Amino acid sequence: MAALTLVSLLNGSLTAVMIPFFPAEAADRGLSQTAISAVFSCYALAKLVLSPAVGRVAPAVGVTRLYTLGLAAAGTSTVVFGALQHIAEPRLFAAGCLLARLVEAAGTAAVSGCALTIIASQFGPRTSRAVALRSAASSVGLSVGPAIGSGLYTLGGFSLPFYVTGGTLLVMAALIHRLLPPLENCERQSIPYVTMVRTFCRSPQNWLCMLNVFMTPFIVVTFDTSLAPYAGRALGVTPSTLGLYFTVATTAYALTAYVWARVAESARRPHVFIGLGLLVVSASLLLAPPSPLLVGLQPRWWLLGLGMVLMEAALGGGYIPSFQLMLTAGRRVGLEDGLVTQAFVSSVLSTSFALGSVVGPPLGGVVVDWSGFTR
Repeated sequence: MAALTLVSLLNGSLTAVMIPFFPAEAADRGLSQTAISAVFSCYALAKLVLSPAVGRVAPAVGVTRLYTLGLAAAGTSTVVFGALQHIAEPRLFAAGCLLARLVEAAGTAAVSGCALTIIASQFGPRTSRAVALRSAASSVGLSVGPAIGSGLYTLGGFSLPFYVTGGTLLVMAALIHRLLPPLENCERQSIPYVTMVRTFCRSPQNWLCMLNVFMTPFIVVTFDTSLAPYAGRALGVTPSTLGLYFTVATTAYALTAYVWARVAESARRPHVFIGLGLLVVSASLLLAPPSPLLVGLQPRWWLLGLGMVLMEAALGGGYIPSFQLMLTAGRRVGLEDGLVTQAFVSSVLSTSFALGSVVGPPLGGVVVDWSGFTR
């Protein structure tokens, strides 16, 4: 579990590590804002496209083997990204960045799907706790990634952040190849894949869990990308101060994720606690701006901070238990209890999460433009 957690921490930092310096570096090299945005957005889009394939390929190739190959691909492409600074021609530099990010996304899609499959196979009734540790590590990586990237950039320029993170991933790939036992499907699958999809979708609980997983990144990405203009205009919060708000809120998620997992595993009706978590998330979204529905409340820095902390602390209530609930519901409607089902459900969760990450920014932007941030 320690290896899976450390890899999740590194995966979480992969995107965040380049945020402080890459846009400015790329603009200095002559890239348009559209091209710079494409370098960031292609990562999430590629993960969305590739995540369903991981569930089909992993049992045949070997889950541990595919996990290691994904790590190696992500690490190699990250190191290559750092070497792209030697390309002077803007169009070639942009093409190299896009290609490296696509390979990195393919690697991390394999890592994410296979990690969940390993968790389901090895941890049984403690699956939610393992998911919580992995999710908390990823959120910490997202939080500290910009600081790490900025520090390494100051020390060694454009390439060093990518060399360090990519090199660490390659070391982890070598260690996991030696430490993790092989995990592959030794029995022939008796249910065709299309039938498996149809059977899985017969459970209303699975649809609710997929919606929970989709909404987690959707809420976070929509809120985070829309917050800075409001915070600066209404509260005078500077970007550096807002970064501190994000760090504290992310810490709240990391600290409460394991608590949600324990509650979900021990509760006879975990849906009650999932509903409670979602209600707290809804209340926090109304509180942070604050919403005009809360008559008498005016924008305050402490209201914003409280709303952000409550939102992050409660988000785990909907997301953390969903994987184990989908596994249970899938078996209940007729799916086999084995590696193939575990890999399939892992790909469903990864795809739902990636879809929320991709849809969140544009759809959330439309809603904010139409109704305003506080509504």
